[in-house]
Amino acid sequence: MTRHARFGHIHLLVLTIAGGAAMAQPVHVRPVPWFDPTGQTGAPFHTIRGGICGSFQSPIDLRLAPGTYFEQLTLSAPGTYTTTSGAATIDATASAVTTFRIVSYNVRLWPGFFVSLTLADQERSEWIGPRLATEQADVCVIQESWDYRLDSVDASARNNALRGNYYWNQYYGSTFFSGDNVNSGLLTQSVHALSGGTQVRYTECDGNDCQASKGFTRVLLTKNGFNIAVYNTHAQAGDSSGNVSTRYSQINELAANILLFRALNPSYAVFVGGDFNVHGGASEFTDTMSAVMGGVAGLAHGALNEQCSPQTTACTACSFNTIKQIFGGGSSTRLDHILYAGSLDGTVKVIPTGYEVKRYRRTDGGQWCRTVTPTGCADDFSDHEPVLMNFELRRVTP
Repeated sequence: MTRHARFGHIHLLVLTIAGGAAMAQPVHVRPVPWFDPTGQTGAPFHTIRGGICGSFQSPIDLRLAPGTYFEQLTLSAPGTYTTTSGAATIDATASAVTTFRIVSYNVRLWPGFFVSLTLADQERSEWIGPRLATEQADVCVIQESWDYRLDSVDASARNNALRGNYYWNQYYGSTFFSGDNVNSGLLTQSVHALSGGTQVRYTECDGNDCQASKGFTRVLLTKNGFNIAVYNTHAQAGDSSGNVSTRYSQINELAANILLFRALNPSYAVFVGGDFNVHGGASEFTDTMSAVMGGVAGLAHGALNEQCSPQTTACTACSFNTIKQIFGGGSSTRLDHILYAGSLDGTVKVIPTGYEVKRYRRTDGGQWCRTVTPTGCADDFSDHEPVLMNFELRRVTP
């Protein structure tokens, strides 16, 4: 028999849902987010929903750490749900609830000066904007909408096209810091009014990246009474020891800023999106990024906490991408990430409810072609795939 149970404010000591098969491997959950959970005791999920989807087994053996889980859900999966000590409370009570939808996309739009790197950039931006508009996101964080200091044509036409006649509010990291010939390339756009726009250049850089004002931006918005901060970042590229060391410094700098912002603005939920150039699943991700963005900044990784999507480990810079193929990319990696945190004061809980890696490409049979080296034709909109996440924000009494 399968029992369907919807919980309001109840104390859950032991709830068994009949399954009949052998006991599954235990999956652990605790109310406090973990950056990159696996369901093991040392890396638990922070939502019951994520734990159930992350078990990949039937019957489920879910072990809940004591505390309050601010979720509204129906348990219909066969298995055993047990608290490890004390009482666990599933509390669907919330004074307000809203959704939040965010897209992170590296669009690879270069100024005309960089002939060896361009590919119909203005035209591609005119395809990207309307496609982003169909997502009806609250916010899009965009990387590599570059501007060159000495180029006679700036990025304004491309950025305007990226609105897609939908995202009328934009903040662009347009500042060229001292000695930089290329700006940050960071564009954040939204259907909501944006305020408090801030641009920071990373202190350290390595190699060709030192020509650009790479760093992060932060904007503030309000949706249905919820205060939200959105960070957009593009970190050091490359896999050499120097690249990795520089990226470690940059991620620490970003984490310190987030930590300070949350301390000064404890009622804000925080979202971070961007091209971190950190390979998901590699040691730099599981060790460095987890320790810094999770342990220092208190953030959780969106895909790995959502778990109900089949794409949680899908590539975002993929070997099948036709633009990547032109410019020499042969591997498939996961470089683009969305992170999140509820409010520091505990009054706003953030629950991931959906994760997708999209593929934007032409549907009219047409292509964009280069006649100079490297030559080739492509129908993808960029050399990265866009990442989209859905969240639920719940205002609660901690």
